[in-house]
Amino acid sequence: MKQLPKLLPEEELVWSPIVANNRMNRERQASGVNSYENEVGFCPKDWLRTLLAHESEACWLDVCCGKGNALLQTAQALASSQGRLHLHGVDLVDFFAPIPEQVNCIRFFIGSITHWQPPLPAYHLITCIHGLHYVGDKLGAIARLGKILAPGGKMVASFDLASVQVGNDAQGETVLEWFRQAGIEYDAQKKLIIAQAPLPHVPSFAHAYLGANDRAGKNYTGQEAVTAYYAE
Repeated sequence: MKQLPKLLPEEELVWSPIVANNRMNRERQASGVNSYENEVGFCPKDWLRTLLAHESEACWLDVCCGKGNALLQTAQALASSQGRLHLHGVDLVDFFAPIPEQVNCIRFFIGSITHWQPPLPAYHLITCIHGLHYVGDKLGAIARLGKILAPGGKMVASFDLASVQVGNDAQGETVLEWFRQAGIEYDAQKKLIIAQAPLPHVPSFAHAYLGANDRAGKNYTGQEAVTAYYAE
């Protein structure tokens, strides 16, 4: 492996100004102009509504949720089904919008997805829109999320293959092969990973995580991002 830049461990990375100040997903709604629907090609509230037609409950985990606007919009759209909804959002910082008094299906949590323990054993929908750009151990985070995807569930996350360096593999073939083994599709054009349950066993990524470079520069979004490094 060529000489590495200065790499930060996860506990230091969370305090990086690149990570702490990212605004990629703070205001995004579930549907509309600046929305999850535009990013992933489907509207979460419609997906959950369809699920509730044949399931007793629907659980959505939104990772790096920002203010939580997408969850709030969904709770209001599905107000008559609140008793059957669990809408959970997690983010590194407490920028969450206030939860209206009449909404009782939303919970917000502060934490990093690399260490945070979800309160539910499984979720039907897992989203992470532009959040992995600011996570160090991105592949470890993806493996953790894949393990809590409920039967019949769907996981969608923004992912830039160029933001992961495994040894001297400049083309990302090691990561793509791991995705194939885990049953995860990578859309290189949209920069999305997509997984539909049931997944085969989601193995932990075999290459040791070395740390993250928070000075990697701008990624495809035009924003400063973090590159993860793994051993050969």
